[in-house]
Amino acid sequence: MLTVDESIVINKPRTEVWEFMTDPDNVPLYSSNIVEYELLSGGKHEVGRKCHGVVKVAGRRLELTDDLVEQETGRHAKLVSEDATIPYTLTLDYEDAGDGTTIHWHQEMESLKGVFKFADPIVLKLYARDVRSNLEKAKTILEA
Repeated sequence: MLTVDESIVINKPRTEVWEFMTDPDNVPLYSSNIVEYELLSGGKHEVGRKCHGVVKVAGRRLELTDDLVEQETGRHAKLVSEDATIPYTLTLDYEDAGDGTTIHWHQEMESLKGVFKFADPIVLKLYARDVRSNLEKAKTILEA
C-alpha cells in the first residue's frame, strides 16, 4: 500500500474551507492533475454521491469514479475509488488552527506496478508533490 500524507494551514474558517474542498465543482480549480471531474449522482456533500474523473499522473490519463463514503460537515470527508486505474482511499480532515484551518490529506493506494514503467517511489514522490501543489493552490484561491 502506498501512502501520501500532506497538511496545510489555510487562513479561512473551517466550514468555508471544507465546503470549498469537498465541492466537486471546485476540484478542477485547485487540482492540476485533474483533467475532468463531474458529479454523477447524489448531492455534492451527501454520503453516497458519485463523481467521475480523469487525472493525469506521470503523463498518463487515468479514469476514476469515486464515492463519498463518510462525511462530517466541516470536519471530515472520505472518498473511495475502487474502479480507478489505481484504486485509492482519500481522507480529508479539517481542524481549527487559530483563525484558520488545517487540512490533513491522507491517501492510500495500491502499488503502481504494472501501470507505470517507473518504480513506485518515483511516481509516489511526483504525486505527493502534486498533492502539495494542489493544497497550496487551494490556499491561494481561498485566501484571495
